[in-house]
Amino acid sequence: MTGRRAATLLTVAGLLVGLAAQQAGAHAGLTTSDPVPGAELGASPETVRLSFSEQPQASLSTISVLDSSGTPQQSGDTQPVGGDPLSLSVPVPRLGRGVYTVSYRVVSAVDGHATAGAYAFGIRVSPTGVAATATTASPATSALEVIARWLLLLGLVALIGAAVAGAAGFGGPRGTDLILAAAGWLASVAGLVLLAVAQRRTAGSSLGDLLDTSVGSALVWRAVALAAAGAALLVARRRPRVRRWALVAAAIAAIAAIAVHVGAGHAAAGGWPAGLTVTTQVAHFAAAGIWFGGLAALLLGIRGAPSATKAAAVRRFAVVAAAALVVVFVTGTVRAVDELSSWGDLFDTGYGRAVLAKLVLIAIIFGLAARNRRRSVPTAETDLGPLRRTSQVELVLAIGALGVAALLGTLAPPVSGQSAATTGLSTSGSDFGTTVEVTLTAVSDEPGPNRFVADVVDHDSGDPVDAGRVSLTFTPLDDPGVAASTLELKRVGDGSYAGSGANMAFDGRWGVAALIERGGDSVEVPLELDLPVAEPIPSVVRIPGEPPQYTIGVEFGLIRITPDPELAGPSKVYVRLYEGAEDLPAPTDQVVVTGAAGDGPAEQKPVTRLTRSRFVADIDLVAGPYTITVVAHRPDGARTRGAVELDVPAG
Repeated sequence: MTGRRAATLLTVAGLLVGLAAQQAGAHAGLTTSDPVPGAELGASPETVRLSFSEQPQASLSTISVLDSSGTPQQSGDTQPVGGDPLSLSVPVPRLGRGVYTVSYRVVSAVDGHATAGAYAFGIRVSPTGVAATATTASPATSALEVIARWLLLLGLVALIGAAVAGAAGFGGPRGTDLILAAAGWLASVAGLVLLAVAQRRTAGSSLGDLLDTSVGSALVWRAVALAAAGAALLVARRRPRVRRWALVAAAIAAIAAIAVHVGAGHAAAGGWPAGLTVTTQVAHFAAAGIWFGGLAALLLGIRGAPSATKAAAVRRFAVVAAAALVVVFVTGTVRAVDELSSWGDLFDTGYGRAVLAKLVLIAIIFGLAARNRRRSVPTAETDLGPLRRTSQVELVLAIGALGVAALLGTLAPPVSGQSAATTGLSTSGSDFGTTVEVTLTAVSDEPGPNRFVADVVDHDSGDPVDAGRVSLTFTPLDDPGVAASTLELKRVGDGSYAGSGANMAFDGRWGVAALIERGGDSVEVPLELDLPVAEPIPSVVRIPGEPPQYTIGVEFGLIRITPDPELAGPSKVYVRLYEGAEDLPAPTDQVVVTGAAGDGPAEQKPVTRLTRSRFVADIDLVAGPYTITVVAHRPDGARTRGAVELDVPAG
């Protein structure tokens, strides 16, 4: 390969990497907080609690509560929250009237990346005029960390490929495979040392403190795996009789180092099962090692004039490389689908652009590999020139692809930002006389502390309504025994009124009555909000001639829902509650059953008690998707909820 061509290819790879690196994004993004951003509290909280999209490392993270002069007000250290690995809290003393800023800097316990942010809340005063909404940012991508990850990956790929080449017999008879493996080992060690330095800087801690964390443990276990690989290479060099098995051991140790590396990265923190994503990512890098590292070992081993022996080595590698290519493509696709939330992420996010850059490089390498297999491999016995030239281009592009892979390890996948974003709620309605219209929004769709904003306008003109008093009364529609609560709102703009409270304490349907008082008149606007919940997947038993049984696992045991018949039209829906996994009847004080056709509203259905644990509801089922939800209250005060979605056939 000419110097000009090499320079051109490296320039293209560098441009692709530079294009990808324009955005870092947050890793452990803030998901929920107590108090919520912009809250106006009537009294001082005892603690400030923050939850994140990745598990934070408490010993390396800080939460500060600052008053308007910037004086810290927290009365203790940042601590993990028992039973909730995604949350941190800090105690605060009794705070007086005023506006307070929550400032945080957290280090992910998964990959060691840092995230910082801030928001404000008020006590008996609105935080208007300051940062009332949460802002989250990550430090700029560390060039040192990118270089460290690139060296580590490049070294491990070379080590795996050279070891496999030596064991499989396509690395050449001169011992160049062992030299390449040793060079890869040295590059990996250098990369690991630089990675430790980069992660210590990110954490802002001493090396000793870093090593006491899960991030530090991953560094240690990488080092252990590399030490094992180095020992195996020494055995391969000094004991020719066991050389092949020693090289196999070195490859296994290098793959173990990759497994630790992957387990301390994005693959272990996504929404898919960690076992699946980590295994997929390990297979991706191992196959890349066999492909790229094996190709480098092959080129070193077939230097000089062509021969039948060298041609046989080329053919052996071609078979191994074809299988590795398939694994790289399949596993890379799976990982991209896992980390991207939409096709638009490929162009709109730094992580997506990095994936796109890697795809471009891999596509070119695929084309070159196919050309080699079609043209160069058949002529290897008489002419090795075409194989060498094309393969050298492949290796240059492979170095660029590994650089992009290293960059991907420092960027936040779009799905992490998606999971970090809190989804709000919104509803609107009018009073009975259609004089005013209210649009009610909540910043969070989760139970607990929330901030509510009611925009009140004249129904006919759409002009903002200047009310003397606006209040919200929350009634849990699925829990008739729970008392309603009221939240007073304060004016924050023309026709806009806001307040914060934990009035919606649990999931389910909530009736919200907005009372608008102006002058001597008042009107009430009925609204409804539905706090969603992650529903467990029910098991279904269908026995010919009998109605189906849908069984849902809940906190105290099981809820079994049996529609009879499961056809459009009038149906008896039986609800049975069981204790634990032993199918013992679970005494239940109250059951509320609702039904919803498609995306329509949930409507409460009449329920008749048959026994202490068995109920029946009369429901007119509608053809198509139909959701039945059961809310049950036990004598000990426990509350649970389960839902099933039926696919109702026409009657």
